Amino acid sequence: MSDRAYRLRANADPPPGRGICSFCGAAGTTEIAHIDGFEEHGSRDNLCWVCRSCNTKMGVVFKRLGLGRRTHQFNPAVEGAASLGQWLTAVLSMRGESGAMPVAQAVEMIRATDPETRSAFAHSIWRLRRQRYGPTGRSDATPF
Repeated sequence: MSDRAYRLRANADPPPGRGICSFCGAAGTTEIAHIDGFEEHGSRDNLCWVCRSCNTKMGVVFKRLGLGRRTHQFNPAVEGAASLGQWLTAVLSMRGESGAMPVAQAVEMIRATDPETRSAFAHSIWRLRRQRYGPTGRSDATPF
């Protein structure tokens, strides 16, 4: 079963009580956490309400202590690049040529950008390169 399926199962049978963080008492943006750090253990006695901040802190502590299992979050709310500037920032960050955004965030943005928009960005980049370097789109300068 996937990590997403485990999360959906936990949300289908939430822990008792209102959505208030069990650790800090925050209300509002709470989510369901697995107390032992394993999403496979979805019984109600292993679930509790936590705010996003406490859930993140728990994940860091679990990782440091070697407890639980790291998951790859699927976040459908991530939006793709809306402009060529955003696209280039993400690409350069992912390639390690810029520190403008974390690599993980850059990868998420690139993945969330639909293929047609990616293609349009590629065409824009090549058009700009041809304007700058001529028909080949390559710099005439030797790299050494």
